Amino acid sequence: MLSVFEVVLAIDDSPAYVRRTRAVLAAALDLAIAGAFDEGELPTGGIPAWFMAASGSTEAALTEFSRRGRDRYHAAVSEKSWDVQWWLFEFDPDNEFRGWSWWDATQAGARRVRIWADSWGESFFACDELRWLLYTAGAEEVAGPFLADTSEWEREVSVHG
Repeated sequence: MLSVFEVVLAIDDSPAYVRRTRAVLAAALDLAIAGAFDEGELPTGGIPAWFMAASGSTEAALTEFSRRGRDRYHAAVSEKSWDVQWWLFEFDPDNEFRGWSWWDATQAGARRVRIWADSWGESFFACDELRWLLYTAGAEEVAGPFLADTSEWEREVSVHG
C-alpha cells in the first residue's frame, strides 16, 4: 500500500512543479545523510531560494507560485507558515513524527499530479510538512492522503522534472 496526494496545479507545468518539489526534498535528504541535525541550526545553502522565501527565512521576493501556494495552504490547513528550520528538522533521521517517505510523482491529467508516498500502510500519518511543500511549490489544491494499492501506481506515468 502507498499513500497518494491529488494535486491540482496553478499552472499546467508538471515537470517544473515536480522539479521544484524534488529539489527541496533532495536538500533535506542531503542534510539527513550528512548528519547535520546534531549541529543546532541547520545549514540552508542547498535549499532553493523560492522555498526559503515562502518559509519567511529570507528577504528574497516571493515567487508568484509560492505566494499563491502559501496562501492556499493557509486557507486549507493552517494560518501558520512553516519556518524553514522547523520544516527541515522533520527530516532528522531520529525524528519519529514524520510518517512518510517520497515514492513518486505521476501525471493525472492537465494541471493534475499525483504525489505518492510510502506511509508504511498507515491511512493517517503526520504529513503537514509535505503538504506545505506541495502547496508552496505551486499547488492550487492538495487532497489526501488516500491509501492506494501499488498496482494503481504501477499503471501511471511518472513525471520527470
